[in-house]
Amino acid sequence: MDDRTGQRIVAETARRSENRYGNRPTMKDVAARAGVGLKTVSRVVNGEPGVTPDTERRVQEAIDALGFRRNDSARVLRKGRTASIGLVLEDLADPFYGPLSRAVEEVARAHGALLINGSSAEDPDREQELVLALCARRVDGLVIIPAGDDHRYLEPEIKAGVATVFVDRPAGQIDADVVLSDSFGGARDGVAHLIAHGHRRIGFIGDMPRIHTAAERLRGYRAAMEEAGIPVEDDWMSLGVTDPQRVRKAAEDMLSGPSPVTA
Repeated sequence: MDDRTGQRIVAETARRSENRYGNRPTMKDVAARAGVGLKTVSRVVNGEPGVTPDTERRVQEAIDALGFRRNDSARVLRKGRTASIGLVLEDLADPFYGPLSRAVEEVARAHGALLINGSSAEDPDREQELVLALCARRVDGLVIIPAGDDHRYLEPEIKAGVATVFVDRPAGQIDADVVLSDSFGGARDGVAHLIAHGHRRIGFIGDMPRIHTAAERLRGYRAAMEEAGIPVEDDWMSLGVTDPQRVRKAAEDMLSGPSPVTA
């Protein structure tokens, strides 16, 4: 789907939803149709006791006929929470984040919470804008794969009680919970494995070095090569490679250079 098509879909959705709240049936409408009081409707809607089977049946028939839906937003806000969690990823289309998003969603669902996804596109300003927009919607918690290295803007939100966890990369300039994989150890072990199988000219293709995971993998690569006493040549490394075409070109250059890599 191109950008123009996406814009048309968003515009049409906004147009159709302008008056949707005013057109929705209310509990008052259900009560009038069923011939009962508002409190009785509330009890049926929320599964509370104190309603006879016949009355419950009439209320349910009115609900079905009118297409009434409970306003969960108002209900959860009265409890001081919104039962929603914001998940900020680097790129929603990246296959790496699919399983992560699904895992977070499954846990959120098990706890009766709705997951709201967004993509920072590896842009620190966009990340901050998205995170603060989620906070403005009073999400109960945030799971963030950070794009930036300064998260002091989040301090007021964390102090206000927004549970926040950073994933894959640490937060910048604040103390926060974080879940990290061992990027350094993984890269070092992978390179050591190749060395153990006779490879000496080993290439490294990585993301932008300012990204924590990319920097840690590069450090692991260098550490393994140094431990094996293998000097690293400049044309064995390609950094800041962020798309498949550039990855392919970098690999081709390494394989066809004056000192071609074997792994």
